[in-house]
Amino acid sequence: MDLESIIPDTYEKSVYDINYLKLYENGIRYAVFDVDCTILPFDDRKIPGMLEELFSHIKCVGIVPGLYSSGSYKRVEPVARKLCVNFVSGAKKPFYGDFNLVKSSLFDNEAKPNSTMMVGDSFYLDMIFAERLGLYKVMVDAVRGGDKMKTMANDFVQTTAYSFLPRKKFTYGKYYRGKRG
Repeated sequence: MDLESIIPDTYEKSVYDINYLKLYENGIRYAVFDVDCTILPFDDRKIPGMLEELFSHIKCVGIVPGLYSSGSYKRVEPVARKLCVNFVSGAKKPFYGDFNLVKSSLFDNEAKPNSTMMVGDSFYLDMIFAERLGLYKVMVDAVRGGDKMKTMANDFVQTTAYSFLPRKKFTYGKYYRGKRG
């Protein structure tokens, strides 16, 4: 896997800025969401009404969302229950797990990689995982708040990974809509 392969297909400021209808119109039917720093700050268990509304909207559009997180069951299960979605916790991204695990745990076993997107905030964890599984890659900026030490560690890993990417192909902080987004 070369570094250019982890460049997201779509990059947005947050999960609220993604054009889910356009993605659906372009064939996306399933969405794998990271939890920490993608939909919530690290270790935050307060699910804002706006996030519940977003997941309802995604479902109304026709996309089936699910959560795939390296966080613990104790962390991820209450979030999944509140959002009414299936989940995998303790996922050990990016190198553990395969698409069969994703589709059998989150979706209806009918899901295919080319109709599934990964939404995450991390090059290292989420974009490598999505590339390895052949998923459409949607990256968002990290949600701030929660555990400051974990946020700093995440920022360090993210900045390090970004420093190796070609600037002509991807610029962190410049939001663009990709091929399907």
